[in-house]
Amino acid sequence: MVNEKEFFADIEKSGLNLTTQQKGAVIHDQGPLLLLAVPGAGKTTVLTVRIAYLIRVKRVDPRAILCLTFGRAAAKEMRERYLERFGVKADTENQTNKEIKFSTIHSFAYEVVRSAFRQRDTRFEIIEEQKGAESKTGVLRRIYEKHNASAITDEQLEGLQNIICYVKNTLRQPEEFKKADIKNFPLIYNDYEEYKRNSQPRLIDYDDMLSIAFQELNENTKCLEAYRKRFDYILTDESQDTSLLQHKIIEIVVKPKGNIFAVGDDDQSIFGFRAAEPEYLLNFEQTYPGAKILRMEQNFRSTPQIVDAARGFIRSNKLRFDKEMFTKNPAGDILRIEHFTGIREQYQFLVHELRSKKDLSKIGVLYRNNLSAICLAEELSRANIPFYMREAGKQKFFSHWVINDILNFLRFSFSDKSLPILEKIWSKLNCHIRKQQLDYLKQRAIDRSIFEILAEQPEVTSKRKNEYLELKKQFKVLNILPPAKAIRFIRSQLEYDKAIERICDSLGFSEEYIGSLLDILISIAQNEPAIVEFAKRLTLLEEQMKVSYKNKHSNAVTLSTMHSAKGLEWERVYLLDLVEGVIPENDQRGQKELLEEERRLFYVGMTRAQQHLTLCSMDYYHNKHVKSSRFVRETSLVMKGENPEEVIRKETANMTSDFVVGLVIEHRTFGEGIIAKEDGNMILVHFKDGSQRSFMKDICEKQNLIWAV
Repeated sequence: MVNEKEFFADIEKSGLNLTTQQKGAVIHDQGPLLLLAVPGAGKTTVLTVRIAYLIRVKRVDPRAILCLTFGRAAAKEMRERYLERFGVKADTENQTNKEIKFSTIHSFAYEVVRSAFRQRDTRFEIIEEQKGAESKTGVLRRIYEKHNASAITDEQLEGLQNIICYVKNTLRQPEEFKKADIKNFPLIYNDYEEYKRNSQPRLIDYDDMLSIAFQELNENTKCLEAYRKRFDYILTDESQDTSLLQHKIIEIVVKPKGNIFAVGDDDQSIFGFRAAEPEYLLNFEQTYPGAKILRMEQNFRSTPQIVDAARGFIRSNKLRFDKEMFTKNPAGDILRIEHFTGIREQYQFLVHELRSKKDLSKIGVLYRNNLSAICLAEELSRANIPFYMREAGKQKFFSHWVINDILNFLRFSFSDKSLPILEKIWSKLNCHIRKQQLDYLKQRAIDRSIFEILAEQPEVTSKRKNEYLELKKQFKVLNILPPAKAIRFIRSQLEYDKAIERICDSLGFSEEYIGSLLDILISIAQNEPAIVEFAKRLTLLEEQMKVSYKNKHSNAVTLSTMHSAKGLEWERVYLLDLVEGVIPENDQRGQKELLEEERRLFYVGMTRAQQHLTLCSMDYYHNKHVKSSRFVRETSLVMKGENPEEVIRKETANMTSDFVVGLVIEHRTFGEGIIAKEDGNMILVHFKDGSQRSFMKDICEKQNLIWAV
């Protein structure tokens, strides 16, 4: 056994010089503690040192320590870092080689579920491990089609799985989500649950692990007491990413001892779509009476320029703990804000920057969503700049039905005798080709143009005949057009955009999202002279993106969404596509919390940078006029030493003093709208999303809610 002084002397000999704040966290003994750690504060170091402190100084049995973290990779890293620093000691008196449980919350819950089912002699399997029609996606596709009489797209399927996860992790009922983006969601949810319950063996999904474990711990006193007795100290990492259900599982095991050591940062909570509950941290003292709250505010990662800008920027959020992030690192380059005419100029700038850098592995290029990666990878590929994509496996662009539609239109232009291809696009042609025409064609030998055969149908009207022959001409024209013009021709002359509009209205797809896919396709097509080369380019790009994981440990630039970049860092970081509608996204659904999460996401992107940070915005995004992200402006004001809220409030007072009908305004939460009615102190605003809301003028001015566009 060593005393505290000897312990820290050993730590310093090993090269670790802890700050006063870090030491204060390490030596916390009994009772609940919330440790708020700013980006780059060394929280993993503190967690591992604290575990060693408990064992070597406080003589805690290692088997009585449970360390929970968010993901499997993080749990593995935590264990490896602990063993690397403290597990090499062979001194059995120190007990550092005995098993400490490093686990994800899901793995811990699985242990509870497995034990409970074993006691009841109930067999179970994980539905995510099933294959084919019995897989989770296969089952959900089947149930969706049953209730909606239509197939589910990949985007809808992903949304359906997310909302199922959200319902379970927020401890809510599916009926509360009747207005969810998924039609008939409560019916689908209940059928899915019934299918799993009635399967032999019983099926559970990853979220069921949490639900069942929570239920078991609540209802089985013997089970609960076993875990309470087993673990005297529980440490949680990335606590801001934990859902309400996960928090409740931890809470019930921790009490009544109350030895919870929760490490997190409410400013880095960015997984609301996975039901992360940062408010739980804000209410930590209510959940654990007598809790202590400590802060680790020194950033060891970034330059003062980056730290100061990020600290000032995040202060615009109100649902947070106040933290004074600082750094003692030497000064570096000024944070750069680059503004471009359009997206192509942004990429040209980035390519020029990357070509001048020797070590690309020290560079991260971050963006809001995976769609941004397509054109970016295309530009880097053409410039022969190697890249590594963190989410290459999640990329669904190349298999999307809209992309396949366009390619099939182009294929049909090479041979209008192909009935198999026509069967894939006939419903998208605005020429009254119906099922009966397909049946007619199947009974004929297709030895010439399909449109000629259709024009020869019995009793065909002269008008319809002319339409078929006109289509024949149009597909011939399509075949000789350059690829970008060909796609535009399909959208306008062949009226594919009208078909998209019908499909979106009928099935609830996002027309804006579909339009983005087509814009990206056109952007790629602009670089190719002919359709055949364009098709080859798409195949090559898809393959390059798919195998980019092989470049992970080589001299390659990292491409990542801001979400996936959390926990990582690079010497040089570029944030791309910083425009309104991308970040923050348009769909804020009237909730201030969602806008604050978008601001936290931007903050996470900023704080990945060690020495250089560049923010990139533009006037035109995929040929659409856009506004620079409000977050870029807020950052710019902070860099000038100004308070963004005060500046915008003054501007608002000047710009909205005359609330006239017809004035186009921007609302901080609801986005762009137009004043439709003015009555005394009240105004009625019609917003772009179709909603109507009334506001009090004086409140809008005082709280800086509205400004003229």
